Amino acid sequence: MASSNMTSHNENSLVETKKTSKSSKNHTYDLDWIKNTNAKPFFTDDRYLLKKPITDQGCQKRLSKYNGLVNRLVPEQIDEELKKRQLSTSGEIKIRRIRLKHYYKAQLTFGCENPFKMIQQHFEYIAIIDFEATCDNNQGNNYPHEIIEFPIVLIDAKQQIIVDKFQSYCRPTIKPILSNFCTELTGIEQHQVDNAPTFPEVLHNVESWLNERNLLSSNKRRCAFATDGPWDFAKFLRMQCRFNSISYPRWAKKWINIRKEFANFYSLQRCGIGKMLESLGLIFDGRHHSGLDDSMNIARIALELIKDGCVLLLNDGVRASDPKFIDLNISNDKTEDFDEEESPQNDSLVVLDE
Repeated sequence: MASSNMTSHNENSLVETKKTSKSSKNHTYDLDWIKNTNAKPFFTDDRYLLKKPITDQGCQKRLSKYNGLVNRLVPEQIDEELKKRQLSTSGEIKIRRIRLKHYYKAQLTFGCENPFKMIQQHFEYIAIIDFEATCDNNQGNNYPHEIIEFPIVLIDAKQQIIVDKFQSYCRPTIKPILSNFCTELTGIEQHQVDNAPTFPEVLHNVESWLNERNLLSSNKRRCAFATDGPWDFAKFLRMQCRFNSISYPRWAKKWINIRKEFANFYSLQRCGIGKMLESLGLIFDGRHHSGLDDSMNIARIALELIKDGCVLLLNDGVRASDPKFIDLNISNDKTEDFDEEESPQNDSLVVLDE
């Protein structure tokens, strides 16, 4: 037991000695209490529901005390505690503090020394998609963005690795000649889209690829789709389906918004791929605005979330507040840009699949 005004460390615990205002006695807060406390009755058996707040007042109080302790640790102490638990020490200090706090919460929830191993992801696979579309430097709000690259990067959520990928260019038909701005931005050359199939053919190939891997099965936990923000599905895919007079795919009506999840999980402002990677201590790999490279880097972010104990759930989709999305297959020439920093009241989802 630590003595007054002294902090000690051992292999499995953080110890802080504190004198309360109500008592002259010394009080030691030690993570060893988790080993001797049966916390499991306070929690659901569904292990993927770790996101739910702790409701037991006693556990809440203990967690609050440890969160306060973590807030007072200097970076070197944070890294020392992370290393003891075989956790990553990469990323900004705020990320590392949050990582340690999530570990404590998981340890309290499951009552074991390796709690992150107890967390079960809701979906077996996560399919990351990041489209590239036609564009110009002087485009207006009604510019007809056509998808010219359709990539997928597939994550095995249990193994926490990238296991497969798909990529196809698409030939635009409304504006078949790419602008110089578009080529410079995306790196996609005119000959690549000239020799590519049109979007309906690409979508057919995508769904064949997904079905070959049984990713569109009736098992709703088999696979979820994920994007960086709402725009890929809610804007570009919807627009492209309208251009081609084809039905909007049901599998794209709800998805995981990685940008939103990242901000919520790490208590940060929403930001783009580069800033998310930087916050995690990672460097962008590849070319910015290459659909496949962007998807690979979004997948890297998703894997870091999973490793840090985040359970990836559907958190975005078509919205009741926007009449365009009540019927996704209607003809409507009007399009709107989405605000990057969506307000919380716009996060409600329309359930269309039930």
